[in-house]
Amino acid sequence: MSSCTSNSTHGPPRVLHVITPSRMAGAETFLARLMRRTDPTQVVQHCVSSRSAAAAEMRRAGMSFDTARISGKLNLLAPSRIRQAARDFHADLLHSHLSTASWWCGWLERLGGPPSIGHVHGFTSSSWHSGQSHLIACSQAVKRDLVEKGIHADRVSVINYGVDPNDQRRTRTVADVRNELGVDAATPVIGTFAHLSVKKGYRELLQAAELVLNRVPNAQFWCCGEGPLRGELEQQIQRAGIANRFRLLGFRRDVPDLMRAIDVMCLPSHREPFGLVYVEAALAEKPVIACDAGGAPEIVDHGETGLLVRPQDVDGLADAMLTLLDNRDRAATMGRRASDLALDRFTWPKYLHRLREVYDRVLDRETRPAESGVCHAA
Repeated sequence: MSSCTSNSTHGPPRVLHVITPSRMAGAETFLARLMRRTDPTQVVQHCVSSRSAAAAEMRRAGMSFDTARISGKLNLLAPSRIRQAARDFHADLLHSHLSTASWWCGWLERLGGPPSIGHVHGFTSSSWHSGQSHLIACSQAVKRDLVEKGIHADRVSVINYGVDPNDQRRTRTVADVRNELGVDAATPVIGTFAHLSVKKGYRELLQAAELVLNRVPNAQFWCCGEGPLRGELEQQIQRAGIANRFRLLGFRRDVPDLMRAIDVMCLPSHREPFGLVYVEAALAEKPVIACDAGGAPEIVDHGETGLLVRPQDVDGLADAMLTLLDNRDRAATMGRRASDLALDRFTWPKYLHRLREVYDRVLDRETRPAESGVCHAA
């Protein structure tokens, strides 16, 4: 069979995003924002997604997409379904998100389909991207990881996520949020916003919280998210007798409100690829405590916008939290500085400009045969 992508040198490139989500997380949130902000006079885009429980949340986030049975790395029909979606959209380029989507887009490219760019949102196997023309890494840490796994550095561009303060709009006042959760303005609150999993550092966070609460017994810990560690955390919280101070709030849609109502954002992920939540905390003028690993040091300036600790260092984590709780004026200054830096470093105009450069680079390399009237065999 054969296929010809439009690959036109006239007009904006036509980009089909391909994603295979299991839940609404960082990659899905990012893609929804990207699709809302892209200027259709610069890039014409559409999305095809696997069928999943994340679909309702993706639509709630303002994302428009078609669904197809493309999930599963043993789903041999996925490339043909993606090919059909690309044909229907007359796509010049596929932009994949998450490993399964990238795996099948790479195979489709090998079989003569459109060139593809794999967006690497985390630390993953390089084999899922081996057939793709180019990769976008969300951080220098992710690029280093890919290069160490055998991907040539020239095949990887680093583009940090773009953010917009409007994505963090509050719907309630800080006082209203704190009243809902039963604390007053003077209560020190540490917030965590992440999937409840081992790699996010929740075990260390809970152990460190016990040390902090011995020193600051009126402190509060608010943890927003769901995940497989919930049962274990609930048991440990009950054994420690801190259920009224270390609170698992579950999945929340009012994260911007909660973020504004805390004093410090602490997410001690063992190795966060980028940490969009660190940037969102900065936009809310909150200092961040994170681990000195992965992409976190690219966002958090130690001693200036937050504090970095060694991964899985419970004592160091507790000391960092106590440092900021004992000096809330210093913490507030760090938060304001973090906001200023985030607004300068992580803007959507910068992101979209770099993304279009990558699109053009890949299409410049790939379109010449098509411009001569050559169709790809598929």
